[in-house]
Amino acid sequence: MSELVFVKLGGSLITDKTKPFTARIQVINRLAREIHEAKEEGKLKVLVGHGGGSFPHVPARKYEVHKGVVSPETYKGVAEVQDAASRLNRIVVESLIEAGENAVSVQPSACTLARNGKIVHFDVKPLKRMLSENLLPVPYGDVVVDLERGCSILSTEIIFDYLARRLKPKRIILAGVTDGVFTSDPQLNPKAEKIPEVTPKNFEEIKSSLKGSYGIDVTGGMLHKVETLIGLVERGITSNIISGLEEGNLKNAMLGRKSGTIIHR
Repeated sequence: MSELVFVKLGGSLITDKTKPFTARIQVINRLAREIHEAKEEGKLKVLVGHGGGSFPHVPARKYEVHKGVVSPETYKGVAEVQDAASRLNRIVVESLIEAGENAVSVQPSACTLARNGKIVHFDVKPLKRMLSENLLPVPYGDVVVDLERGCSILSTEIIFDYLARRLKPKRIILAGVTDGVFTSDPQLNPKAEKIPEVTPKNFEEIKSSLKGSYGIDVTGGMLHKVETLIGLVERGITSNIISGLEEGNLKNAMLGRKSGTIIHR
């Protein structure tokens, strides 16, 4: 029976977050090849999600969409955020197809309802069928209808948390620009030290080190990522936070080889 692996390609990794609407095409293409190679070598089933980076975060910040519907202008922001997120998704899907995968876009804004920023419904039946039919589903961070706020931005981590509890992956890999969790932001502090393992026992001790991420981000940064993954440990799901900038890192992590920071029991 094939193991299911979730892979997230971080927004900072696949876009230049300092330049609006700028995809790192060469990086995306290499990561797509690594996903395909690992999937073939490990006989894996894979679901790939990705962050928005410099695409949806720009209009989200401009219109304060992450706060919900706060003015009539918010609806314009919802439209622009959804459009920007889906444009980046098409780039990722195209790259995966070119690498040899039967990648299929999954648009959260069309199949998800939230309440106060938490998913109350996401139709997983099509995803289950895709995975059983040798298709590779590709959801992404998106803006969705919120029954209380009017709208919410759902990070890929929130989507992964919901899907993981229903699809039960063996591993979750978050590929970003830093090789794991550090005592402070390594992009700002060269003396920052990597934390090789995070468990429920040591999480409270390191929590204060997990600051917001570098660049524009309206979805919570590193703390949000680790808190979400810690919540899945009790279900037997091991996660890795790795750098996707180093060639081979993603493939190795998908195949269960140690890299970055491991989050486990």
